Order: sequence, then structure tokens, then C-alpha cells
Amino acid sequence: MASADEANAAAEGTEGKNWQRKGKHKKEKPWDDDPNIDRWTVEKFDPSWNEGGLLEVSSFSTLFPQYREKYLQETWPIVKGALKEFGVSCELNLVEGSMTVSTTRKTRDPYIILKARDLIKLLSRSVPAPQVCIVSVTKP
Repeated sequence: MASADEANAAAEGTEGKNWQRKGKHKKEKPWDDDPNIDRWTVEKFDPSWNEGGLLEVSSFSTLFPQYREKYLQETWPIVKGALKEFGVSCELNLVEGSMTVSTTRKTRDPYIILKARDLIKLLSRSVPAPQVCIVSVTKP
């Protein structure tokens, strides 16, 4: 009988809700129903959050097909300039057919290296360089 009473009490407490919470950690939080909080905004990274920089150097390499060499040579200054703003170094190796991005001492945003990795992957798959630089690096 005690379990039936507990079930009724729980049902009365969650009448207005369409979903049911289970577990001790699934309690209602004060910010769940706050209309002033926009849950979809992505905060832009502020370099003051990471004054000391990164502790380790991270680097990623991607191979590209031979027919992309000429285009990559022409557009590499655009890519290099876009990445230099964020403290990421990049290297184009035409002998091996690879592009490499790595962090430097000036890199503050830890997520920017993953964006740079995605940038060189898109470049190797024939996406135009100006479009890639705008989409993958500058957008949050």
C-alpha cells in the first residue's frame, strides 16, 4: 500500500508536466523555466579566458589528391592568413601531398585546432577556400 500512496503523490506533483522525472538527480532546476535564458546561443570565445595559452602542441595532417595541388598553392595565403588570426600555424607540403595545422604559443582557443582540422579536411575534398575559411573558422 505504501508504494501506491507514493505513486499517487508523485503523480500529483507532476500533473502539469508532459514528462516524468526519474532518479534523484533529475530534480527541477531553477533555470529550467527561466524565460531570460536563451539556451541556443553559443558564447564567443574570449582570449582572456585562457591567458597562459595551451600546454601542449597539437597538430593534424590531411592528405590531398594531386589534382588539388595547383588550387591549394594559389589559395594557401588566404588559408594561412585566416588561421594566423587565431594563432594556428599551417603548412602545405607538396612533396608528400599533405596539409598540416598545429597550435602555437599564441593559440588561446583550445577548440580552434579542431576547426582548423575540419578546414583542411574540407579543402582536401574540393570545397572552395574562401567558403571554407568563412564557415569553419570564423563561425562559433
